[in-house]
Amino acid sequence: MRRVLIHLVTFILFVAVPVYSSIASSTDQAAGAMKHGDFKSAVDQLRPLAAKGDPNAQFLLGLLYDAGKGVAQDQAAAASWYRKAAKQDHLLAEVYLGILLYAGQGVKQNYAEAAHWFKAPADSGNDQAQFYLGSMYASGTGVKQDNDEAIRWLTKSAARENTRAMGMLATTLFSRSHDDQDLVNAYAWSHLAAELDQIQAMTSARGVIEQYCNADQKKRGKAVMAEWKRKWSDEAKAQALGP
Repeated sequence: MRRVLIHLVTFILFVAVPVYSSIASSTDQAAGAMKHGDFKSAVDQLRPLAAKGDPNAQFLLGLLYDAGKGVAQDQAAAASWYRKAAKQDHLLAEVYLGILLYAGQGVKQNYAEAAHWFKAPADSGNDQAQFYLGSMYASGTGVKQDNDEAIRWLTKSAARENTRAMGMLATTLFSRSHDDQDLVNAYAWSHLAAELDQIQAMTSARGVIEQYCNADQKKRGKAVMAEWKRKWSDEAKAQALGP
């Protein structure tokens, strides 16, 4: 869990910050410094803005404390800044606060509160929040266990190419197996997860799922896989072309 969190924070610091800062002119300079690795300058620029209540500055300062960039790593401080921004409806801060609460990093572990903070960003389309909510419904962690809700959220996340969601969705569908289509979809998502993610390839239940599929179900599963790949390819091409 901690390794996943570090990867997420690193992604935001080096990839997402320039994009997010485009709608937050007050933190543009600090975001630029972060992009170029000048984290100390970013901290100096963000601190007064965060103290004045700027939610973007609060979120970015939380990231720096979370990752230990420009400041000593302090996840309690990170959680505090995330919370300040989350209370102002900052969606990414809500995701990161939820992850800390889920993992019990820097704050007392609280699954129910984590689920609360994941809800709004999940509704807005954040695949990480959708994955966490789906996994929590699958296990009944912090929420009432509900396979249908789990599958709903995991499907949304998997549709955004979240490979962890694909793997969990496959096992949840396989466990539920309401009908023939559940098995077909479990086959498709388990194989997609393995194809796109080396870790999922090592942990995937695709071998077990495949044993329960007949030839027709495997054929239909491969067709589902092809359709998702075509959809993602079309979306990537459209994004490359821009508005």
